[in-house]
Amino acid sequence: MLDSDSLVVDSVSHCFNHTPENHKHPHAQVWDDETYEMGAKILPEGYVPSEEVFYRDHQPEELARLLFLESQIDYSVYHSLPLDDYFHDGYVSREKGFEFMEQNPERVSMYVDVNPLEDDAGDQIEEFAAKDGVEGIKFYPARYQNGNDLSLQLTEDAVWPLLQRVADSEVDTLAIHKFIPFATAPVRYFKPDDIEDAANSFPDINFEIIHAGFSFVEETVLAMASHDNVYANLENTACLVNTRPRKFAKALGEMLYWAGPDRIVYASGATALHPQPPIEGIQNFKMPEDLIEDYDYPEVTQEMKEKILGKNALRLLDKDPEQIKKDIEGDKWDQLRQERKESDYPAEPWSTYEAGSALASDD
Repeated sequence: MLDSDSLVVDSVSHCFNHTPENHKHPHAQVWDDETYEMGAKILPEGYVPSEEVFYRDHQPEELARLLFLESQIDYSVYHSLPLDDYFHDGYVSREKGFEFMEQNPERVSMYVDVNPLEDDAGDQIEEFAAKDGVEGIKFYPARYQNGNDLSLQLTEDAVWPLLQRVADSEVDTLAIHKFIPFATAPVRYFKPDDIEDAANSFPDINFEIIHAGFSFVEETVLAMASHDNVYANLENTACLVNTRPRKFAKALGEMLYWAGPDRIVYASGATALHPQPPIEGIQNFKMPEDLIEDYDYPEVTQEMKEKILGKNALRLLDKDPEQIKKDIEGDKWDQLRQERKESDYPAEPWSTYEAGSALASDD
């Protein structure tokens, strides 16, 4: 929670499985290594995990401590991933997500992955969307089959009917990864060019562009400007506020200039990245004067920061912030925060993973 008593919402968290036993394809090791190397580039000194911490099968209890004790995050949306072409459990398993949500029902919602190439993908959408706590469906823009990378754009014949299934389901949000590609998939598969047609044809679906602003900034902001059901999710991008602040400022400035502050949501990308540095970075962020003068970017006000760090996400999830405050008051994490508040809250980065640490015995 911020000093202003505004809730902090993490719109993407994961329990990754970076172990060799989880690898299903030779590219999986490349994927793991590129994820680690990216974190080493965009996290500030002191927050890059050791290889021992990173290359493991992360568990829901560890993710909860990382979010709720090592950072100011009050509520999170877990995203499972459908990368079972590369990883046995899809890289971020559904099962761990449901476990995480069950352990923390007042603090966690979930977006569930669906692979559009599976014959029962439409039935999966209907099934998962009906589950308590599931607030969205997650697609990925590329797959790997029979030695080939395959494009899965929203406008393709295999995918388009599934958008109707989402529109008819009990959820109203579809999240899709739009980012620099990993492994060997072509860059063109990851461009957000397909978002506008989908957003126009399905106005009742909120389309959440994951990693918005890290790449394809112009395409992203024009889609947001043209369609009020397109949202920018700052997973990974938020980390740039500390390590590449000019890039972050330009991406955020374009979003604010063209689309305003109401459809931008903070996300951490934990457990691959630490959630606290970008929270602090956004709280302390000031738009550079030369960018305001040269590009007419707006000043980033405290109100804007509170929207990005939590209020926008809660509105997207249709959650009442005051009710959440009541629901989490006095729970395990609130009690642990209060106990530590005078000395070591937020807890030291990655201290959750230290053998024999106090955090490991909190349960």
